[in-house]
Amino acid sequence: MMADSSENRTADSSENQKEKCCTDEDLESGIADLSENQKQRSYFCTDDDPESGPIFNPKVSQQRYTFVRELIRSYKSKKVIDMGCGECQLIVRLKREMCIEQLAGIDINVNFLDASKHLIQPLLYDYIHGREAPLEATLYQGSIAECDSRLQGWDLLAFVEVIEHLEDDILQKAPYVIFGFLKPAVVVITTPNKDFNVLFPDMETKFRHWDHKFEWTRQEFQEWGDQICTTYGYKVRYTGVGKGPDGTEHLGTCSQIGVFERLEKEGGEVLTDTTQKELQPYVVVQHSIHPYKPDTKSIQDKILLEAEYLTNKLSLDASRQSHKEEKKEKGTEMVSVNEVEDGQFDDAEEDDLQCDFQNNYSSKVHPRTCEINDTNTRFYEDEEGNAMFEVPLARLMEFDSLHQMCSSSIDLLRSVLKSSKKLTLSSDELSVLYLQPAEKSLLVDESDLQEEICKQTLVHVHKEYVTVHKEYVTEESWDD
Repeated sequence: MMADSSENRTADSSENQKEKCCTDEDLESGIADLSENQKQRSYFCTDDDPESGPIFNPKVSQQRYTFVRELIRSYKSKKVIDMGCGECQLIVRLKREMCIEQLAGIDINVNFLDASKHLIQPLLYDYIHGREAPLEATLYQGSIAECDSRLQGWDLLAFVEVIEHLEDDILQKAPYVIFGFLKPAVVVITTPNKDFNVLFPDMETKFRHWDHKFEWTRQEFQEWGDQICTTYGYKVRYTGVGKGPDGTEHLGTCSQIGVFERLEKEGGEVLTDTTQKELQPYVVVQHSIHPYKPDTKSIQDKILLEAEYLTNKLSLDASRQSHKEEKKEKGTEMVSVNEVEDGQFDDAEEDDLQCDFQNNYSSKVHPRTCEINDTNTRFYEDEEGNAMFEVPLARLMEFDSLHQMCSSSIDLLRSVLKSSKKLTLSSDELSVLYLQPAEKSLLVDESDLQEEICKQTLVHVHKEYVTVHKEYVTEESWDD
């Protein structure tokens, strides 16, 4: 998969998707979340090089990857194909998606595949922790002009910035292979928007990359897509990523996108082709099976465990802040951060929280109230050194893991928390209360705290680790 050349500008996170890719409720909510959580920006460079064109933040290439990933999450696609996978930059992101159980990358260039095949293999972390669902990842060497029956009827096929690299004879065959033979449920195609090129005055050629055989205007791309829908029984929605600076809306986006959904006959019978079932021209370059641990927990149990973990995490964050403050304030009974002045909290709200603490834990509340601003967490301390934390439910829902488990419903989270033995809802049911006994109070030894912080940091780094192979560079310069 190649990017395009002439910008070396950055861009990512799908644009404000006012136009949804389909009418499916899950997809619409997924695209809506993408729009809210990842605002894209672009602007003209006016300092060093006023003639260099727009700059994007984040990268357009990353926007495309994010768009495909969110699309997969919305459809809950289990079997995904990356056609023209190149250096596997999309695949290495998709293999972390828990809904995917089979992942295939196809490319004509065996050198790219050989150089990138290690990226689909499981990491040490995968063997230690395992996935909740199985995953098989396979790289194939083959042409888009060839039909391979092993990939028929998959859930989603991504064709990201590839079509503009095809020779005319291959371009003529590609629609039948993808839509007529493979017939995935969803196809997402991205390609440069030629209308947008006027914003790149420093382009040295008529195309963004030396290997582009053509670049389509929005009208040309949509005419091509509409014809495919008529011929092969799909419907399509057009959108894009890489929105231009203010005042350039009439040019569209830097990359245009078509999301094609396969139509079904009445009664749910899928339109399929029954011919050429045994063709297998693609050559397997790498096949990897990832370890997994079947998860038998119910969704309610998962939500509860995640909520309890995140509450503990926020308490640990509060402990870190309190520990720093302890160095500045000597002789206090308990480490405190951002001591609340008289009248800072609403009196009625403070009385309710104290009442919750007394009712739930039968302790006499210490008159001092503390707030940890960075974590939106407050706590009270009783005379025996017990601390009660208050974490807003809205703060917990800001974590993607819990947000997805609850399907964006804070009411579901609230109902699940009522069954928790470790956490208690506040009287207004807007926050969760967590008691930290005196023996586990924030007053910890510095060496113990540093050790815990080190452990948490190592876990975080390990989870976020992604190997990126740079031996073969095919990203176009404006997309680097």
